[in-house]
Amino acid sequence: MTARPPLVDVVTPPERAARYRADGLWTDDTLASMVNRHADRAPDSVAVIDELGAGTHTYRTLRRDAARLAGRLARLGLAAGDVVSVQLPNRYRTVVTAVAVQSLGAVINPLLPNYRAREIAHVLATARSRVLITPGTYRNFDYLPMVDEIRQRGGVDPLHVVDDESAPADRSLPALIDGSGAPALPEVPSPVSELIFTSGTEATPKAIMHTEANTNCAVRTLFADLGADHDRVVWMPSPVGHSTGFNYGIRAALYHGRPLVLQDRWDAAEAVDLLLARGGTYTLAATTFLADLVRECESRGIRLPQLREFGCGGAPVPPDLVRRADALGIQVLRLYGSTEVLCATWNRPGDTLERRANTDGLALSRTEVDIRDDDGRSVPPGTPGELHVRSAQASVGFFADPERTAATYLPGGWVRSGDLASLDAEGYLTIVGRKKEIIIRGGVNIAPREIEEMIAAFPEVDRVAVIGLPDDRLGERTCACVVLHPGRSIDLAEIVARLRATGLAVYKLPERLHVMPELPTTPSGKVQKHVITQQIQRHERQAADAEGER
Repeated sequence: MTARPPLVDVVTPPERAARYRADGLWTDDTLASMVNRHADRAPDSVAVIDELGAGTHTYRTLRRDAARLAGRLARLGLAAGDVVSVQLPNRYRTVVTAVAVQSLGAVINPLLPNYRAREIAHVLATARSRVLITPGTYRNFDYLPMVDEIRQRGGVDPLHVVDDESAPADRSLPALIDGSGAPALPEVPSPVSELIFTSGTEATPKAIMHTEANTNCAVRTLFADLGADHDRVVWMPSPVGHSTGFNYGIRAALYHGRPLVLQDRWDAAEAVDLLLARGGTYTLAATTFLADLVRECESRGIRLPQLREFGCGGAPVPPDLVRRADALGIQVLRLYGSTEVLCATWNRPGDTLERRANTDGLALSRTEVDIRDDDGRSVPPGTPGELHVRSAQASVGFFADPERTAATYLPGGWVRSGDLASLDAEGYLTIVGRKKEIIIRGGVNIAPREIEEMIAAFPEVDRVAVIGLPDDRLGERTCACVVLHPGRSIDLAEIVARLRATGLAVYKLPERLHVMPELPTTPSGKVQKHVITQQIQRHERQAADAEGER
């Protein structure tokens, strides 16, 4: 395996970094130092609740377990700067792992549990991960054969630690955590502490670098803007293998010493029961979670007034859904964020219902937002354009990817979002569209190009475009639109079967298929995906009208 370049901040000029530090926006706090602090001050306060409320773990216990794991990972050779890929679900041992890895100055690489061989192989090859931590089996999927398959392909061979008591003791996560003689929890600084892969318009996921300084600034700023709340309980149903769940769940709770209520598998009925039993005043989750939760409360005829900070974004949030939630006591605070800039705008608890229903909020403190036209000039209020963000919370570049870094991180500290938005006269932001072609299904990004390249290789297919079609529950569902070679045919089941056989993650599989005579294009030959979407929606409306007339 060839050596990888070091992970370092490649976009923040020294003078800007010095200003952030002088202003107190960037500090030397780390996840491990904050756990140490809370364990010293309030050792018996609750840190993590998991297993649908059955598991309760204090800050004293969290520090002890993270210290044990850190010591044993160090003896296995993990050092500062090494990347640890963590593909674990929402459970206590995932939190222990995050704190332990960060305490050693290593780089944590959170991954969704539903990634499969294709995605994991790319991540391991790009990051040159020293350690990979996965379940043994989870949701009826066996991870060991997947890792063996990746190793057989060659090029990567990380130390594989399994969250399974039956694994060998030096490769079993429970065994590495359990035991006696816990050392102190270290606080080793690191230039970069998070490496998060996210899909964009490109087929190859990009690896985004974050530091302890910028991520802790993000959660410190957020809670300050939401207002002092000493009873805040962080409920996190979003996967902690994603930036949302990791930074606005694990990090937000542990930085502030608040309880973290983890929900592993999403089920609205279980969510309501968990919230009623163990609390939950704050969360950040996609529209799917909100829609299911509202529907469950309506069906039971109950209210959840304690859930007063439901941050929601990542996909369109229907205004009527915000109003229905409000009637149940759930205060929805629409927001805008991305892995590159974390959260940039957020409605505040004091905003009117109509503001919260129809806008994506005001810029967070010390965060600048600007709407620009195609020539890079700022546009007047009410005029759509591309959103640009500048803040101390923004990430510090793409790893080993100077071309994408230069295209996204502009001089002066501005980050191009690729999203179309407008600002009203009072400074409230509203997202109106995307320059990017990503599909956001249930709050998770899907890169169309990756799927298009795979389908284009099928012998039956002449041309292909993959789009996201609106869906009331998931935000969007993936639809493959194909032009076939003369005399050939293919159906959705066959496409899905072939893609599944490549090891593509299940959530990326197309859920609809449209066979078309041609794909609409611009004069330069670029496929007009918005036109395809309009054609399909128009056809569906006409079909529904015809059915209604019968």
